[in-house]
Amino acid sequence: MSVLMGISKAGLKPSGREDLLVVYFEKPLPVSAVYTKNYFKAAPVIHSQNLTDRRKEFRAFVVNSGNANCGTGEEGLRHAELMAERVAKNLNLKREEVLVFSTGIIGVPLPIDRVLEAIDTACGNLEPLDLKRASEAISTTDRFPKYAREKYAFGFGKGAGMIHPNMATMLAYVFTPAKLDYEELRKIHLEVNEKTFNSITVDGCTSTNDSFLLISLNEEEIPASRVKEDVFKVSQKIAKLIVADGEGATKVGIVRVINALHREKAKAIAEKVAVSELVKTALFGCDPNWGRIAAAAGSVPDYPINPNSLSIYIGEYKLLERGTPTDVNLEEVAKYMREHKEVLITVDLGEGNADWTYYTSDLTYDYVKLNAEYTT
Repeated sequence: MSVLMGISKAGLKPSGREDLLVVYFEKPLPVSAVYTKNYFKAAPVIHSQNLTDRRKEFRAFVVNSGNANCGTGEEGLRHAELMAERVAKNLNLKREEVLVFSTGIIGVPLPIDRVLEAIDTACGNLEPLDLKRASEAISTTDRFPKYAREKYAFGFGKGAGMIHPNMATMLAYVFTPAKLDYEELRKIHLEVNEKTFNSITVDGCTSTNDSFLLISLNEEEIPASRVKEDVFKVSQKIAKLIVADGEGATKVGIVRVINALHREKAKAIAEKVAVSELVKTALFGCDPNWGRIAAAAGSVPDYPINPNSLSIYIGEYKLLERGTPTDVNLEEVAKYMREHKEVLITVDLGEGNADWTYYTSDLTYDYVKLNAEYTT
């Protein structure tokens, strides 16, 4: 079944680039959606969540970039409704069959007349979905497009700053050709989301607009295990691209917590290490300061660790072994950090069999500069 898209310009981006995307399905399709857990939700999130709480199938979605339509009150909600209505009118759909998403600056009203005109243009120029162009159209401060494809899944997304789980500002849309009912789709979606988009961080800031859709095209009978595997691979690739594009980022930190008592503990400690500003600045400086990692790992109130069981690695280099520093050559470790875009940090709790992996970016001068000047 064809997935079609239309792209146009509403003049929302200072660059003047394409900033509006419409995606259309030829028949109703099962859609599973997860959204930000930030209580200060943007109008399109409120609008779309109200729909996905009541319906399981949809025909289209529209995304604008350059303006979050957040903190815009009742007017913002009406603008989200108007966007859905305009797509529906153009494509002969019901308004409730259209989801709406936005990303960009908070607190600025949408120039709705220009947005509606751009929707008309996009709907009048539908073509097969191009993952790269779709990603570029919804990008804001992104330096590069984010998309991925596997045999049984494909998708695109955006995100570079205001990235932290619940959800990790990011948008992502993943498709599978598999024939799945909503419950099967939802189960795969929630499991994959926890290990990908809910296990990344750039700056510890949970966005107001985060949304992630998993859409079944209902084309092929495919084993659920294969679907889950490929949906995970696509989601993981997009999630890692978001971290790699963290505003000003030069490194991706892969934080693995292993041999924990249970997954909840492994994830909580991995997250704590990943969001630590001291760990992130050490990544930027290629400084193998294992003390910062140990301090972060030991600072989760609900999950105490045994220092005498703790081991820490950077790459394959063991810096701490069961609570005792090793005599590893730290200059060799620093060289490994300098030479690799992705730096592996392993925290071995030495107490069980559970593990979790979290992805983070380094904290750089450019991140501070870019965000210090974001609105001006």
